[in-house]
Amino acid sequence: MKKLIGLMALILFPFLGSAKADMDTLVFKVSGNCEMCKERIEDALDVKGVKTADWNQKTKMITVVYDKSKITEDKIHELITKAGYETSKKAADQDAYKELPGCCQYDQTQHKPKKSEAKP
Repeated sequence: MKKLIGLMALILFPFLGSAKADMDTLVFKVSGNCEMCKERIEDALDVKGVKTADWNQKTKMITVVYDKSKITEDKIHELITKAGYETSKKAADQDAYKELPGCCQYDQTQHKPKKSEAKP
């Protein structure tokens, strides 16, 4: 019985270690205003590969724990911007921003839309 348990531990141990090795944490700024923003930002990251996403309304910082083998840092920023919020790396999708409730329409100072992005 001890040999069986030892053998199982040897077989499973490498897999447990490799799963943790792919996890990483990002912390970056995401513009937003309210609790509804928090819900929308965090919901945008409710995808495969993201373990947790926690946006702090006061500091405007998000902490994302994710699996690097399943999702990239760029994709994480892209998902947030497609929800209408700008990040420290990327401007918000302007169509999505315009669809945000009034309380969620923050001052877009971090990334000004380029003329090609602005619609008349």
